Amino acid sequence: MRLSDILATKGSEVVTIPQTAGIEAAAKVLRDRRFGALVVVDAGGKMAGILSERDIIRIVGDLGGKGLSLRVEDIMTRTVRTCKSSDSVEDMMQIMAKFRIRHVPVVDDGKLIGLVSQTDLIKQQLAALDDQAKVMKNLNIAKN
Repeated sequence: MRLSDILATKGSEVVTIPQTAGIEAAAKVLRDRRFGALVVVDAGGKMAGILSERDIIRIVGDLGGKGLSLRVEDIMTRTVRTCKSSDSVEDMMQIMAKFRIRHVPVVDDGKLIGLVSQTDLIKQQLAALDDQAKVMKNLNIAKN
């Protein structure tokens, strides 16, 4: 199974936020869209980082309400691990576990085409297991 399969089902919409946006505004987008992370873009629309719920929780935990007055670029992760749509779900699960990340932008030929989360990967794996169970059940019925 490839990440392209997930994007085909999920869609490839990627919600971005400017790096100059405020943390409070970013938190509202995350809440309203029910996302766990946002891709951060610079003034030219190029990916500059990623901002997760964890980043916001960490800064508010450290600074209290003052953390909400910061800008996205102040707390975003600048070194973003990306993947390709041709990467396998299994490989991506291993990478996410190894580096303790939950969201990875999908980039093909230098273009941002999607964002996958651990939840997306788990859903895909569960669907595949369900399909396998149905096949096994049908094979067992056919034998009897």
